[in-house]
Amino acid sequence: MGFALLPVLVSVLTIQYSAAQSFKCSSSDPSTCHALVGYITVNNTNLGAIQSLFSVKNLRSLLGSNNLPLNTKRSYAIPAQQVIKVPINCLCNNNTGTSSGAPIYTVQPGDGLYHIAAEVFSRLLLYQQIAAANNIRDANLITIGDKLKIPLPCSCDEVDGQKVVHYAHMVKSGSSLGEIAQEFGTNEETLARINGIKADSDLKADQPIDVPLKACNSSVSSDSFDFPLLAANGTYLFTANGCVKCMCDAANNWTLHCEPSQNKPSKWDTCPSMKCQGAEGLSIGNSTAAGCNRSTCSYAGFNNSTIMTTLVQDSSSCSISPPSNDVSRINSSWDCLFILVLLGFHLFQ
Repeated sequence: MGFALLPVLVSVLTIQYSAAQSFKCSSSDPSTCHALVGYITVNNTNLGAIQSLFSVKNLRSLLGSNNLPLNTKRSYAIPAQQVIKVPINCLCNNNTGTSSGAPIYTVQPGDGLYHIAAEVFSRLLLYQQIAAANNIRDANLITIGDKLKIPLPCSCDEVDGQKVVHYAHMVKSGSSLGEIAQEFGTNEETLARINGIKADSDLKADQPIDVPLKACNSSVSSDSFDFPLLAANGTYLFTANGCVKCMCDAANNWTLHCEPSQNKPSKWDTCPSMKCQGAEGLSIGNSTAAGCNRSTCSYAGFNNSTIMTTLVQDSSSCSISPPSNDVSRINSSWDCLFILVLLGFHLFQ
C-alpha cells in the first residue's frame, strides 16, 4: 500500500489560513436542504469529470443548476477557470452547514490534504476541515486509495424570513460586498450579516462566501417528500422520482413552473397521474381561462405512491384599468361646452 505526503510548510499555512471558513446553519426543520457551490475549474475538463468529482448522482442535476440544455452530453467541454454551479445536499449540525454524504474523494498518488482542498476542490474548503471530517490526526500522512469525505460549506437557514438557495461563491481578488450583492440580486447588509463581515476588507480572495439566492415560490405541501422545493432564478430541477421538471424564472413572477418531465421514473414503474381534481383534463403545468380568471394545475409534492396537485386560481387580470387620457380629454371638452351653454343662456335672459 502506498502513501501520499502533504508537501507544504505547516507554519506558512497556519498564517495564510488561520481561520477555517464555515457557513452558519441553525436550521432544524428541515435538517437537510438543497444548496449550490461555485466550483472554479483548475484545468480544461468536461461535465462528466465534474459530475464524478462531486459525486453528483444525475447529470441532469448538474445541467439544471447551470441552465444547460437537457441534451448536453457528459463530454461537454468546460475550459479552465470556468465557474460551474454544483448541487449538493446540505446538513445542519452544531450551527454549521456542510455537504451530506457527498462528495467522496479517493486519494491518488502524489495527493496531500492541502492539494486536495486547494487544487482539486479549488479552495472551496480547507485541508484542516477534511482532516477533521475524516478523523485524520496527522495531516502530513494519508494513504493512497483512502475514501475521504469532503465537507463543502453550505446552509439551510432562512434569510429575512424567506427560504433561499444558499450558494458558496468564491470571492475574487478586489471584490466588494456591493459588487457581489449586485451580481446575485441581494444587498450588502444581508451579505455582511450572514457571513459575519463588517467591511470589504474582511473579504478574503479565493475563499467562499455565503450568498443567498432568491427562490421561486411554489405550491409544494409541507408533508411532501421534497419540501421545501427550492430553485434559484435561471435554474431547473427534477423531483418526484424524476417524473416532474420544475423551472424558476423571475420573469414568471417568481413562481415555480412545473410540468411532466417525460423521464422514466427512478423508483416507480411508471409516473403516477398528474391531473388536478375539479379540472377535467388539466395536468401539471397546464392552465385554462374563463373570462379574466385563470386556473393553473400546479405541482404540490409527492409521497410513496402519489404525485400531489393543486388548482391555483389567478384573477389578477380582472383589475380595472384607469381611464385613458383620451377619455379624460373628452370629459373635459363636454364640461367646457356645458359651461358655454349656461353662459349663453344667462346672456340672453
